[in-house]
Amino acid sequence: MTMIKNINCAYVPVASPEKAAEWYGRVLGMKLRSPVEPGRGAIMVMDEGQWLFLLPSPDMTPLTFSTTGWADDGAPFEMFPICFTTTRIQPLYASLKESGAWVEADIRDEGSCGLQLMFKDPDGNKFQVFQEPEA
Repeated sequence: MTMIKNINCAYVPVASPEKAAEWYGRVLGMKLRSPVEPGRGAIMVMDEGQWLFLLPSPDMTPLTFSTTGWADDGAPFEMFPICFTTTRIQPLYASLKESGAWVEADIRDEGSCGLQLMFKDPDGNKFQVFQEPEA
């Protein structure tokens, strides 16, 4: 039996917690837990209760990394450290496009791995979101 049950929360660097909280709420539909305290960051709450902390980052290094373990040919790939789940990938895609965020050209159907989409927030943090395949 594993000793770790799940991920309770994640921490994301942002240039401005106030601006990021507005974007995460408007575009991704997350809820702000409490008013943003200057210099302290914001806590966004997802549908199932997990928290996403948006923390001020003076050097603002986006949450991504390069890997050769993702592409079939071993080519370098800018990886996303967090993958979200959704049951509404089409409306989410439309919201991301409307916001002007970097988003893949289209939603990918990965068969048994469901529908998938990569996107970046305004600070360049890269994420993936997937929707489980219908049974």
